[in-house]
Amino acid sequence: MLVRIIAISLLSANVAADIFWQPYSQAEPGHHAHKKSTLLQLSNLPNEIPVDIKLVHSDLEISTPSLSNDVLKLQPTRKGNYHALVATLETPDSYQQAVRYPYMNGKPVDFSPSDLLAYSTGPLRIVPSPLPREHWRYETDKTYLFKVTFNNKPYKEQPILVSTSNGSTDVLQTDSSGLLKLHIPDDFTNVVPGKRKNPAAEIRLFANTSTDTTRFTTSFSAPYSPNPSHWKSTPLGALAAAFGLMAGLFVIRRLPEHSRRPKK
Repeated sequence: MLVRIIAISLLSANVAADIFWQPYSQAEPGHHAHKKSTLLQLSNLPNEIPVDIKLVHSDLEISTPSLSNDVLKLQPTRKGNYHALVATLETPDSYQQAVRYPYMNGKPVDFSPSDLLAYSTGPLRIVPSPLPREHWRYETDKTYLFKVTFNNKPYKEQPILVSTSNGSTDVLQTDSSGLLKLHIPDDFTNVVPGKRKNPAAEIRLFANTSTDTTRFTTSFSAPYSPNPSHWKSTPLGALAAAFGLMAGLFVIRRLPEHSRRPKK
């Protein structure tokens, strides 16, 4: 336990200043988004260092939205499915990236999410394997897979820092093929029945490595929600199904005998 605590502390300190995407609070004055746009904040952005923002569309077309201070108003592209939002911050001795995969509604495209994930966003990558299905979200108490690569090679047996906006922190390790298994903690408090009644939290993954001259870092962030098992009861569901079956049998028995005979 002590070794794990020390590992978390060291890795947290190492990536404490790394950039990552998160939802921007619209409650703050001076930023008013259109209902169809999304406000995202690039956290830990240093002053006076230019940052490159790139949006890879679901059809792999690329656009270059701009930040206002550290806030991005992400406008719809009118193309359906996942997009990749990539921020790159480069200095003489470091290469930082923050990646997020927002889902957008729009016309279908002749590309799949796997085509988007195959697009190389940078040297060090944390890639969902796969992305959640359409309109789904990451959920607590479930396990998800990620592929971590460096220069297109598996990032083998290396630590990955995991943190949530609800306060959970852990250090996981990739396996011999660069695969990471993430079990999202059930760290919501005061969960109420109904998915939309529980605001999503944020999960963040951080990786870093170094060469002789450059330190590489990357972050992946996404929303996650409480597991529906908090308000869905299996015994109650079975009881409802049994009640429906009994009601159906009761209705059939009350029908005249000739109505119950199969038609020839």
